[in-house]
Amino acid sequence: MPNHPMKIQIDGHHVKVTSAIQDHVHKKIDHLDKYFDGIHNLHVILRVEDSTRHEAEIVCSVVRGQTLIGKATHDDMYIAIDGAVHKLREHLKKYKDKLRGNKRKSGKMARTAEAQAQTQADEFYDDEDDGE
Repeated sequence: MPNHPMKIQIDGHHVKVTSAIQDHVHKKIDHLDKYFDGIHNLHVILRVEDSTRHEAEIVCSVVRGQTLIGKATHDDMYIAIDGAVHKLREHLKKYKDKLRGNKRKSGKMARTAEAQAQTQADEFYDDEDDGE
């Protein structure tokens, strides 16, 4: 669990945000801190452009002042919410990997360089053995 609670704001544009919709949103986003615990604020914006186009957008403020956005459109609001949460989850995973990536990358690059040097050394000694 994170040390700080996520602040969640849900707004509706041309749609009434019912308690059922709020419950669905909370149920879906409560697990996001499992993927990344540096989430500060979540702003969920639900829109209905016409009777067949429902849009869910989740604006997520995370550590280091970054903002990540998950957005989806569908003819069903609940499916649009699920899609936006899925996209945001993928962005959070990528951002977490990016933050941790410098450490991993340098270690991986060092191992790769070491392996390449070993391969070159092996090839060099194999060539010497062939020359005898």
